Amino acid sequence: MVTVTLRDIAALAGVRRPVVSMWRKRPMARGKLVPFPLPVSTEGGVERFSRDAVLDWLERSGRGNNDEARLDAPALGGLATAGLDALTTLLCLRALTEEDMADTDHDHRVSLAEQVDSEDRFLLSEVTALTVDQADLRFVDDLVEAAFSLDDALGRLEGGEIGRAAADRDLNAEAVNLIRTVVAACGAHLDPEGVPLVSAGEDAALAVSIAAEFSELVVPSDGAAARALRRRAAIHGIATTTWNPGRSVRLLSLLGRERGAVLDELDNTVLELAPGEIAVILGPAAVLCDDLRRDEERARATTLRPGGLALAARLPRGLWRDAHRMALGLWVCVGGVSIGRPRVADLGAVPRGELDLDDLTGDVVAALTADDARSYRYARPHDLTAILSGKPVVPRGVRAVRWVMPDAAPHLERIHAATVITSEPLSGFDVLATAGPGLVVLSRRSLAELKDAGRARVVRGSRIDPAHAYARGTVPVLAADAVDPMLVLDPFDAMDHYSRAQRTEAGDVVFRDTPRPAARVDLVGGSLVASPSKILRLDANAGIGPRTVAAIINNLPADAGEWQTWTLPVLDKAHAEELEAVIAAAAEYDERLRSRREAAGELMAALIEGVAAGAVSVTAQGNVRADVVGL
Repeated sequence: MVTVTLRDIAALAGVRRPVVSMWRKRPMARGKLVPFPLPVSTEGGVERFSRDAVLDWLERSGRGNNDEARLDAPALGGLATAGLDALTTLLCLRALTEEDMADTDHDHRVSLAEQVDSEDRFLLSEVTALTVDQADLRFVDDLVEAAFSLDDALGRLEGGEIGRAAADRDLNAEAVNLIRTVVAACGAHLDPEGVPLVSAGEDAALAVSIAAEFSELVVPSDGAAARALRRRAAIHGIATTTWNPGRSVRLLSLLGRERGAVLDELDNTVLELAPGEIAVILGPAAVLCDDLRRDEERARATTLRPGGLALAARLPRGLWRDAHRMALGLWVCVGGVSIGRPRVADLGAVPRGELDLDDLTGDVVAALTADDARSYRYARPHDLTAILSGKPVVPRGVRAVRWVMPDAAPHLERIHAATVITSEPLSGFDVLATAGPGLVVLSRRSLAELKDAGRARVVRGSRIDPAHAYARGTVPVLAADAVDPMLVLDPFDAMDHYSRAQRTEAGDVVFRDTPRPAARVDLVGGSLVASPSKILRLDANAGIGPRTVAAIINNLPADAGEWQTWTLPVLDKAHAEELEAVIAAAAEYDERLRSRREAAGELMAALIEGVAAGAVSVTAQGNVRADVVGL
C-alpha cells in the first residue's frame, strides 16, 4: 500500500498544511458527511494515510484546489526505498536516454550510462555503484509521467517526502530570485551577449536555477558536489563544461561552513580573480558584513586590501531554510581593478515586499563601474580605508543618499493640523470629595448575579468580515479595546450580511475578558460589535452606571478570569447617578488628554520627517514655529 503524510496531502490538494488538519476536524463537506480517512500506520511519530483513500476522499468531498490530484499522486514517493541521490541519478539517466527505467536491469543501465557519459564526468560511476529495486525504477517512470517536464520532475522529487528526508535545506525562492538578479547583472555588465557561469557545485540548486541566464555552465572541479551539479544540469537540459574561457561570473556559496573556512575561501577566490572575471559570493552576514575581531578581522582586511570589492550587501533574514533567523551577506568582487569606495547596502532594512529587483540591477551595474554620477536606490559608497581599519563592511541600516526637491505643503499641513489641537488651552479637572456617611452596608454583585437577577443583559458580538468594510459607511463596528470603530459598514451590507447581529443601544458597555479585560461605552447606539467583544446592557435599577462599569473593567488585572466572576459595587440610585456623572466628566477629560497626546505624537513625527526631507525648518523661541525653507 502506498502511504502519504499530512504534508503530502496538503501538497496534493494544493493547500497549506494547517488546512488539512482543519479538514480532519470537519467531516461535513458541501452538506455531505465525508469523514477524513483514518491513518493506516505511524512511523517515527508521523501519521501515514493510504494514498488511494485520500484521492477518493478528495474527489468525494470536493476539497482542495487541485483538479488533477490523481495525475500528481504518482510523484509523491510510492513504494520507493532509495534515497534522493540515487533517485536523482536514475532521473538523470532517464532524462538523457528516454528509456523507461522499469524495463532495465543493472547491466543495461550501466550500458546506457556509458553511451551518454563515456568519460565518466558525472553519471557512469554512480550508475555502476547504484543498487535499487523495482519499486524505485517504477517510481522514477511514474514521476516523469506525472510531471510537466524533467526539471518539474526534479522539483517534485526534492520537494516531496524523499527530498525532505535528505534534509537538503536550500535557499528559498525569494533568495534565488534576488541572487539571480545580482548574478545576471554582473553577466550583462561583462558582455550583453552572454558569458559563462562558473560554479564548483557548492549549491547545485542555486547554480542550476541561475545557469539559464548564461551562455554555459562551467564546473571546473571533479568532486562529488561537482558531479551532482552536472547531473542536475543534465536533467534541466543545461550543457556543462570544465574549461573556463576567462571572462565569466563565478558563483560561490559559503553557507554552512565554519567561519575560518569562510574566510579562507573568500581570500582564495578574491585573490584568484583575473581581469574580466566577477565573483558573486554568498555567505553568513556575520563574516561578510559585520565587524570582526582580532585574527578574523585581519584576515578579512587582507582579502579586501587590494580593492576588488565592488558591492557588499546584507540580505534579509529568512532566506536560508537551514537557518531561518540567520542574516546572509553577499559580495560582488571584480578582478584586475582597485576600488577605493565600494558600494554597500543593507537590503534587510528594506520593508518586506518593497525591494525592487530592477533598481537593484541598476545599483549592481553602477557599483561595477564605480559610477559616482548615478543616483543609487539602495547602495551608498563606503570608504575602503574605514573597512580596513576594523569597521563593519556593511553598517546596519545603511541606505542610499536620496536627493529630493522638498515639497513643504504636505508636511506643513500635518504640522498645522496637529497644532490646532495642541495649542488649545486645557483646563484642569477637579472633583469635590468629602467624607461619606459612617455606617454603610457594602453590597457587591458579580456580573453573573446581575444577569440572573435581570438587572443586566449580556449579548455576544458578531464575527465581522473586514472585506465588507466601506469607507463611507455609516454603521460602526466597535471593539472593546479600541477607542475608534474598527471599521464601518454600508447599512445595506450590514442588513444583508449581519441581519441577526445585535446592535448597541445608547449607554451600552462594549467589553471583553480575553486576552485582558477592556471596555468602552457606546453613547450613541446603533453599532455592531465585533467578536470576541460583547455587549453589556444595564437595567435602570442595576445600582451602577455604564461609565463606572467600564472604568472598573479597564482597571482589572490581566488574570481577572471570566467576566461572569467580575464583581461590581451596587449603590443606591442617588449615589450611582452622582458617581456616574463624575466618572463621565473624568472620562471626557481623559479623552481630551488622549487627543492631545496623539496630536503631539503626530506633530513630532511630522516635524522630524519634514526637517529630514529638507522641506521644513523650525525655530524654538517660546512657542515653536514651523516655516517653509526659502519662504
